[in-house]
Amino acid sequence: MDKRLSLEEAVAEIQNGDTVAIGGSSLSRKPMALVRALARSGKKDLRVVVDVGGPDVDLLIGTGSVGEVVYAFVGFEVLGLAPHFRRARQSASIQFDEWTEYTVMAGLDATIKRVPFLPTHTGLGTDVLNVNRSFKRFKDPFHGEELVAVPAINPDVALIHVNYADVLGNGVILGDGHVDSLCAKAAKKTFMSCERIISPEELQRYGRDVQVLRVHTTGVIEVPWGAHPTGCAPDYRADLRHLQDYLTYCTKEDGWQSYQEQFIYTDHQRYLSNQGGVEELVARLKV
Repeated sequence: MDKRLSLEEAVAEIQNGDTVAIGGSSLSRKPMALVRALARSGKKDLRVVVDVGGPDVDLLIGTGSVGEVVYAFVGFEVLGLAPHFRRARQSASIQFDEWTEYTVMAGLDATIKRVPFLPTHTGLGTDVLNVNRSFKRFKDPFHGEELVAVPAINPDVALIHVNYADVLGNGVILGDGHVDSLCAKAAKKTFMSCERIISPEELQRYGRDVQVLRVHTTGVIEVPWGAHPTGCAPDYRADLRHLQDYLTYCTKEDGWQSYQEQFIYTDHQRYLSNQGGVEELVARLKV
């Protein structure tokens, strides 16, 4: 079955209020072309789930798409804080649900295992249990040990970006898979963008790097530079210059409006052209 879609066809499957799990981590392999398309679609009140978020979460908050964020961390690493996330957090304009990296993974895994929660020691002796009331303490019924119940996270949609994919929906991730496989398995629908579509025969040569299987994939979108401005190792590095410009644009209302016009409310080819074109990106960011 050929699962190829356009960016617009993929995000059309997302509804207002959906829980959307986003793969990648921080400034690494975020599905940014899909995120920008989602922002352009005008969907609202999304419940965004990330393990480690970055420009994906910040951009969607900045475009008014988000009603709640489930997260362990959101920021721009060495470049500093995420400006829209910070302002929303301080003003309490949307809901924030603080988890840890492991508990996000456990919540997704609970859905995969078809159980309402997973037991863990994580959170005991910390303030996590004070700031997140969805975690529950309970006694191990066999030995009486105190444990924490992490509730299942049930994404309506997962958005991920991979290095290569075939038209059937198998995806190759070269390097750290982050939480992408968990997102794909837990979500009702998974849309996977990729740097390049290759034949099923060629894809099978990657062996264990085939980290996303077709049974979990709803649609595949070929989008070269689809993770930009985050990196997609080993193909290209994170574009720290663009990210620094993003942070500068966000300091003023007219600056953010200008950023949206140049880099969000435009198609992917124009987006690349506004970076100076593919040749410029290759010169600066190819590993």
